[in-house]
Amino acid sequence: MAPAADEKSNAKIPGDLTSSVYLQLREDILAGVFPGDVPLLETSLATRYGISRTPVREALSLLEHDGLVQRAARGFRIRSGSAQDVMEIYEARIALESAASGLAANRRTELDVIQLGHVQERATQADTEPEVRAFQSQWHECVWQAGHNQTIVTTLGRLMAQLHIYDQHMPDAINDVDTSNEEHAEITKAIQSHDSDLARTLMSAHLERSRDLRLKSILVD
Repeated sequence: MAPAADEKSNAKIPGDLTSSVYLQLREDILAGVFPGDVPLLETSLATRYGISRTPVREALSLLEHDGLVQRAARGFRIRSGSAQDVMEIYEARIALESAASGLAANRRTELDVIQLGHVQERATQADTEPEVRAFQSQWHECVWQAGHNQTIVTTLGRLMAQLHIYDQHMPDAINDVDTSNEEHAEITKAIQSHDSDLARTLMSAHLERSRDLRLKSILVD
């Protein structure tokens, strides 16, 4: 691990170093490396990643802007989503992802269709629930990409990262993988058939059901 006190060498490439720390810290947060009740301190993170405190401070500010961490009495802490947070994210997600589905039906290429079908098949054939969910998340990303609107892709990626860390603090009550696979298959068919209205409608209903399951999980906990 590199020395933590090399301020001179860090100062030469602050943008690159901050970006590197941001990406690594973001990946660790999404992977559940840090317990939700443990503060994220500049000093301990600088030691962990073998760098100075400045790029850590800058990376934490970027993650705060992403909605993944928030300021606490000591440093930062990973955000845990309330029912209101989930509602607000889903309002935006339903609007954007249903739009992406309609765009995908109009703009998808043959490669987009092949990727959607391949990921959908992998989701139905996966052996474990975590594997199924990973492929289902990848399927959603394939839909975004098939819409060929980078602004929508970027915004949805940020929203999904927030939902991902919220899920780490929820009980395992969202057991709907089979139903989700069936709904994904119907949306895939609508996109393949260039039926933009149906793709939008099906995606909206799919996400509304997902929202309701998440809210129920929070309120029951």
